[in-house]
Amino acid sequence: MSQTSTNWIVGKKVDLVAFIGGALAGYFVFFLHAGLGWDMLLIYLVFITFLDTPHFFGTYLRTYLDRQEFHARRRLLLGSLLWLAAGPFVLLVCYALFLAGVVRYMAPFEAFVLAVGVWAYWHVVRQHYGFMRLYQVKNGETGLEDRRKDGVLMHLGLLLPFLVFVIRHPESRQAFGLSPQFPAMPTLQELGGISGIVSGSWVGRVAWEHLAAGACAIALACLIGAFVWRQFVKWRRGEPLNVPKILLFCAVLPLHIVVCFSQATLTAPLITFSAFLTIYHDIQYHVLVYCHQRNRFRNEATAKASGIAAVLSRNVFIFGGTVIAFGLLVRCFGCSIQVFNSAQCFGPSLAIVGKVHLFGSISSDTLLGAFYLGFPCHHYFVDQFIWKPSRDKGLRRDLNIEAVRAAA
Repeated sequence: MSQTSTNWIVGKKVDLVAFIGGALAGYFVFFLHAGLGWDMLLIYLVFITFLDTPHFFGTYLRTYLDRQEFHARRRLLLGSLLWLAAGPFVLLVCYALFLAGVVRYMAPFEAFVLAVGVWAYWHVVRQHYGFMRLYQVKNGETGLEDRRKDGVLMHLGLLLPFLVFVIRHPESRQAFGLSPQFPAMPTLQELGGISGIVSGSWVGRVAWEHLAAGACAIALACLIGAFVWRQFVKWRRGEPLNVPKILLFCAVLPLHIVVCFSQATLTAPLITFSAFLTIYHDIQYHVLVYCHQRNRFRNEATAKASGIAAVLSRNVFIFGGTVIAFGLLVRCFGCSIQVFNSAQCFGPSLAIVGKVHLFGSISSDTLLGAFYLGFPCHHYFVDQFIWKPSRDKGLRRDLNIEAVRAAA
């Protein structure tokens, strides 16, 4: 029996370059900031326009623009559009609080914005977990033990670094009601020296943030150590090692650990944090959607019945041009209605809609921005349902996955 299993989702080259090697793009963007000191707001603008916003279009291409998929998922796709009203609804709640004389009448909207940011990171975690499950199924790891233990590593391996980032970054600390300044770590002398550490008297002198970050680091080390040991035990038993899955872990875990634990990350604006990690997610998603569409529309009857989705997926140039055009359109329209300020636009914000005061400190641009927040929420919500190979025979076919019910 071979000591390795190397079944890929699309193919060795595509998987290594995009699904695994896409992590290098995250390191590259991080180096532009930490190594070269480039303007992260400009980098973020390029990233959000040409990669991140366009990846939403992949969801629309797979659903609303595909006649067959839209017919099969009509209830989900129509009902999910209510997410576009989520932000304005929260602002309506804020307006009611304003009329009632509540001082912090904007607290619900602030919590909503915070929740969208956390959901965005969770969305990234779940996609990496999905790729892990695809590699498990592709390589015959259908047992419950592998699914559970690898799942714990993927989830906690990405969430623990994020927790460390949140309690360290000045802007995220403020968002959670903490002081912007991360407390300094006491010196050994301030801790009472070695005797103070041994006696435990240091506990009251160390801020809870340091204890939390340390606990996260120890937990991460234990999880990774347990995974390495499990692979060693499997190798000793003569069981095949799942090479693509191992490579995926080697790609995604170090990237998140380096970015979230690095001191350099704290000097970048909070809004730009997503560029470091989400660029990997976006590359994976663009390539997966295109390969899915290519496989799906090899059948001429399916292509004809699906309509414009097949036309826009005909080749990589049409697909790529369309998604980029979508990103530019969304960015330009957002700039024109002042959803984005001049720093988030290419040059001056050429507004075609003036600001109108609504109530308190809120103007019409805040309302439009709240509406815009519904688009990522809608994307996160719909994606939870359309990438379920275990429940979708057609998806298993289009991803070249054997009909294994254990797929995630």
